[in-house]
Amino acid sequence: MFSRKIMILIQALSMVMFALIAALIPGYFFLVFILYFLLIMIISAKIGTRVFKRVEASAGPVLFKETATAQAMMYDSLVINELRSQVKSTMIYLVFPLVALLLIPLYYEHIGPRVLELAGALNNEILVRFVYFMVMYLFLAGVLQGIRLAITKSVKQPKQLFIPRSFTLYRSGIALDGRFFEFSRDVCIEENRERRFIEIHGEKLPYIIRLYTLEVSKLYSKMREAGLRECRERAA
Repeated sequence: MFSRKIMILIQALSMVMFALIAALIPGYFFLVFILYFLLIMIISAKIGTRVFKRVEASAGPVLFKETATAQAMMYDSLVINELRSQVKSTMIYLVFPLVALLLIPLYYEHIGPRVLELAGALNNEILVRFVYFMVMYLFLAGVLQGIRLAITKSVKQPKQLFIPRSFTLYRSGIALDGRFFEFSRDVCIEENRERRFIEIHGEKLPYIIRLYTLEVSKLYSKMREAGLRECRERAA
């Protein structure tokens, strides 16, 4: 999976590419902008799933397999409220596309004319338009990133829950809905037999992986066999 630095590089190159396309065919600017915004959202989603890899043969023998997580979830009366709260906490990010649409007229009226004035010295219509759109994309990306960082710092949001529909435990990692997560040293587990799940925590994990099963004791035993420790053991 791509590293974060490569993702940032791809984002920067895509910004240059879309600015060039908009400069060559300005009549299709809005369509190009929508494509750019969709690409940025896809890249952001990719960064969030970079901890996953493809299941490899070197993962070793299967220690535990669960395909009926939904059945186990029925015994957990608290999960619905947890997921509802999780959805509410992410709703704020839905305003980002609206903010972007509001920023475009602001750029047109106040920033764009100044950019055109300065870029006019280049004496090349396509190059002037390229600089114009490039500055606009940088302006939008900078403002949106600033808003995101401000929200992150001001609102302490708990890690999101990731609940796979099925999972397969190996000695070196675990396959979640077909995607492989390799265990690292910072990973630990928390068991909740009453609610029928075991959670995987890690400092580098962007979320909490929750594994539902009717055989909690067996899964716990197999995860310990794979070398995972209780989070309270790590804290001690």
